[in-house]
Amino acid sequence: MSRLKRCLLGICCMLPMLVWAEECKQPDVLRFVTVPKQPLALQYREFEPMRQHLEQRLGIPVETVAAHSYQAVIEGIVSGAVDLAEMGPASYIRARLRDPGIQPVASYRFVGGTYSPEGSYYNSILLVPAGSRLRQPEDLEGRAIALTDPDSTSGAVIPLTRFVAETGIALQEVASPLVYAGSHDQALKLLQAGQVEAAFVASREADDYIERGEAGADEWREIWRSPPIHYDPLVLSSRLCPAVAETLRDALLTPSPARNLLLQYKQALDIVAVSHADYRWLEPLIQP
Repeated sequence: MSRLKRCLLGICCMLPMLVWAEECKQPDVLRFVTVPKQPLALQYREFEPMRQHLEQRLGIPVETVAAHSYQAVIEGIVSGAVDLAEMGPASYIRARLRDPGIQPVASYRFVGGTYSPEGSYYNSILLVPAGSRLRQPEDLEGRAIALTDPDSTSGAVIPLTRFVAETGIALQEVASPLVYAGSHDQALKLLQAGQVEAAFVASREADDYIERGEAGADEWREIWRSPPIHYDPLVLSSRLCPAVAETLRDALLTPSPARNLLLQYKQALDIVAVSHADYRWLEPLIQP
């Protein structure tokens, strides 16, 4: 091979790396967002020590961005408007269908609670008041039922797919009415107020609600439970330059005082590495 050909071949091999280097994002401000499972002020307060830690590691400001729906978080990570997002599993799958380059890098391992086992998995559960006459899913006919958000894994996707497949009960047909509360906390509040007679929520969110003193451990009764679902992933934008992405991954997974505070505030045991394989089983349940 001539020297000219070798040079041309070398340039051609370097072009993809040059294009990546030109197109990847080296943010002046890194933006973090989370799906609204609980009051946003509470969620951002939990993340504040890690936000400050990320600022120190990256050497740039890190901002928390308010998002009032799961769809807004999906749009933010897909568009590149946000760089790091804590997403529900189904929200992550919906986003990945539009941008296969986004990366789930970390998730939580929690202590056990009233409804959740210890570990990295939770469940979609169907709750009714403890004194309710509803004993099984077949009793839902004509009842007011709460979901959370259309993009919530445990509060909508699983109830409208897996629950239907297991029980043969189409919620849209039997509920009177079927309402979207907007968040797990709001669904539980509707259940407490008697505005609905049953609610699908995440087991972990029900546990958190009880642990905050907003309900008693004996206030509800569970009448259906889904298969285990891996906890929410922290997801990186596909646009971030590799060095930024690696710094974020390392900061989330390496023990530090800020990480310990995040775990303390969330009442979690650990932050663990995850990959797409942990959430792939949800793909057939998600409509593009």
